[in-house]
Amino acid sequence: MDTGSHLLFGVTLAGLSLFHPDVASSSQLAAAVLSVTLAGSHAPDLDSVVRFKSHDAYLKHHRGLSHSIPAWFIWAGMIGGLAAWVWGFGEHILLLSSFALLAVAIHVLFDWTNAYGVQCLLPFRKAWLHLDALCLTDPFLLIIHASVGIGGLMGLWPYAHWACIGAWGITIAYVVWRVIHHEVVIYRVKRRHRGWRAIHVLPGLWWFRWQYVVQTDKGFEMGVVDGRRLLPSRNIPFSAPHACIEASRYVAAVQTFHDFAKRKHVSWKEHPDGGYLVTWTDLRFWREKDWPYRAEVRLDDQLNVLTERIGWYKRAWEAPYV
Repeated sequence: MDTGSHLLFGVTLAGLSLFHPDVASSSQLAAAVLSVTLAGSHAPDLDSVVRFKSHDAYLKHHRGLSHSIPAWFIWAGMIGGLAAWVWGFGEHILLLSSFALLAVAIHVLFDWTNAYGVQCLLPFRKAWLHLDALCLTDPFLLIIHASVGIGGLMGLWPYAHWACIGAWGITIAYVVWRVIHHEVVIYRVKRRHRGWRAIHVLPGLWWFRWQYVVQTDKGFEMGVVDGRRLLPSRNIPFSAPHACIEASRYVAAVQTFHDFAKRKHVSWKEHPDGGYLVTWTDLRFWREKDWPYRAEVRLDDQLNVLTERIGWYKRAWEAPYV
C-alpha cells in the first residue's frame, strides 16, 4: 500500500491498544504505543534509501529483505526497545514490541494484497508473492481509517477503541471479499479464454472494474472486466527473434527486470540516430496508451550498449495502481 495508508493503519492499530487497562489509564503509554505503530507501519519501506544508489538498485531491493519474516522481528525488537527507552517504559517493552511487530506484519500483508507483490519469504524463497486484490491506494480503506483514526486523535469518538475495532472488522471483511471477487473474475476470464496458459487480473480504482492479461500459445490477450461485461482490448503476438534483443538480454537493467516480471514481452525498433532501442515490458501492468513498467536499452549499430534504464514511466496517480 502507499505510505499514507500504512500510517493510517498504524493510527487505528494503536487505538486497539486502549483495550489494555495500562494503556487506557496512561496517556503517555498510549502515545508510546502510537509511536511504535506508526514507526512499524512504515519501517519495512525504509529500504527506499537504496534509491540514492540507483533506481535499478531500488527496484531490485524494494519490498525484499526488509519485508521478509525474519525482518519482522528485527524491526519489532528495534522499534519496541527504542520506544521503551525513549518513553521510559522499560516494564512495557514486551507490549511495545508486540504492537510494533503487529504493525510491521500488517504492512507486509497489505503489500501482499497488491499486484506489485512482496518477497516476504526471503531468504528462503525469492518469489514475488501477490494476491492482485487491492490497488496501491484503496479509496474505501483510506476513508474508513482516515475517519476513524483522525477522528479519534481529535477526540470526536467517545469510545475510540471501539471505533478502531470496527474499522479493522470492516477492513478484514472487505479484504476477504476483494480476494474472493478477484478469484471469481479470474474464473470468468478463464471461461472466455479456453486456451489460456497464464492469467493475471489486476484491480482498477473502482470495485467492479478489473483489467486482465492472458498468455496463450500464440501471444497475449488483454482486456477489461467492467461489471458483468468482459471487454477484449488488444492482442499481442510473441516477439520475433533479433540480434539486438539477445544483445540487451544480459544488461543490468534487463536482469533486474527479469527478476521481477511475470509476463515478459520485448520489442525493438531502429533509432532515428542509428542503432536500436530495445524495450522489455511486463504486460501485467498495461494501460490503453502503453506499458508503464519497462526496461529500455539503447544500442549502436554494432550492438554495443549505449544507455539503459528501468522504471515506471507514469505518474503516481495514473493507472495501473500498483
